[in-house]
Amino acid sequence: MGTDEQRGIDAAVTWLGTQAWSNGKVGIIGKSYDGSTPWQAATFGNPHLATIVPMSGLIGVHELMWRNGSMEARGMVMHNGVYGSFGIDGDSEDAHTLCEGYIEGYANGPAAYLSGGMVTYAGNDYWTERSFLERVLANYNGSVYIIQGMQDWNVDPHMAFPTHQLVEAAGIDIKTLAGQWAHDYPDRKSGHSALPSGEGAEAYPYTLRWDWADEMLYWFDWYLKGEGRQPTLGVEMQDNRGGWRFETTYPPLDTTYVEINGADLNPSGASIGGSSGSITMTYGPFENDTYIIGMPSFHLPVTPHTTNGAHGFLTMEDSNGMHLGHAVMDYRFHAGGRDGQEVLVPFVTVTGKMEFLPMDVFLAAGESLVITMTQTGYDYVPSPASAGSYSIDWSGATLTLPIIERGCEALFQAPMHAYGEEAQRTC
Repeated sequence: MGTDEQRGIDAAVTWLGTQAWSNGKVGIIGKSYDGSTPWQAATFGNPHLATIVPMSGLIGVHELMWRNGSMEARGMVMHNGVYGSFGIDGDSEDAHTLCEGYIEGYANGPAAYLSGGMVTYAGNDYWTERSFLERVLANYNGSVYIIQGMQDWNVDPHMAFPTHQLVEAAGIDIKTLAGQWAHDYPDRKSGHSALPSGEGAEAYPYTLRWDWADEMLYWFDWYLKGEGRQPTLGVEMQDNRGGWRFETTYPPLDTTYVEINGADLNPSGASIGGSSGSITMTYGPFENDTYIIGMPSFHLPVTPHTTNGAHGFLTMEDSNGMHLGHAVMDYRFHAGGRDGQEVLVPFVTVTGKMEFLPMDVFLAAGESLVITMTQTGYDYVPSPASAGSYSIDWSGATLTLPIIERGCEALFQAPMHAYGEEAQRTC
């Protein structure tokens, strides 16, 4: 995914757009690695690239495997061990496909694990040249249709949000289809039906969008051939219980941001050990049916006890134990993003501005939230510099919940297959 690959994709777009049989407009669609190809193409502002449809595609390689300095377990080996194996597989062609980026990856993966950041020391641009979104926003003149599984923990939904609003703010036509499926296509029954509770099972079979191919034809007809009517831009979002609704942007403009003091959550403790321990908090019950949407935040004053740093993981569940969302942070990156500090100073407090990964969850009246804080969880691992114990000042902590209220009239019924009477969803 380095600059050699990016230039090759751009050259392909130019070739397709300049052939005698071409009208000069090119579209790119794909999923996963192939869904990253559209983002790479859009970095150049190629006049022939009219539209892209990234499905669970990467807005950047480092962005995929690191969040707030915290690395997924696969982070060090993903780029070379998985992506690299596409071209380096032990046959006679390896000498032709071996590139300097593949070799550099063996150093930059472990280096990023140690630092948590972009490893830009001494002018190293390995990760920065594999970050696409900023160049897309600056250069691209086409349209974007993002397709994202809200339960995709291979290519996490932060590839789509806040990307949608950033693209929109840049004046680029954008639509997003986001359902409660995993690393999959919107109409694949075999994948959707296999999801566990808290990761899409409660939304099935309403996750299946049998109209997806029609939607793509409609999109491409307009942006490549100018036929039909301009698609309605915005976000088709599915909540974790299966309800589909349309929002003009995401988070919606009528979102209410409810701030809750950490001490009011009745935390069960005030410190996390170096390798174990947990703290439980509760909020609720909610008086009305409520949607928690987007990226809730939890700002936590954290005081490390040693030079080993600090690492935190938050799990949000409803009062029935269903997973709703999670957040992770290496507190060296307490300001959020990809810029941190080398070490945390013992007994010097920092405020970790943790942000949950994008979610869209429905809570019925009478249900509550349960948030559990541990050192790590899900598929993340603490960095070598974040194994120390630390304390939390709950009186200075703030949980912010982005909340919207939507009634039954806001939901729409997506086209269904012949599932029988149980498919006739009632609100």
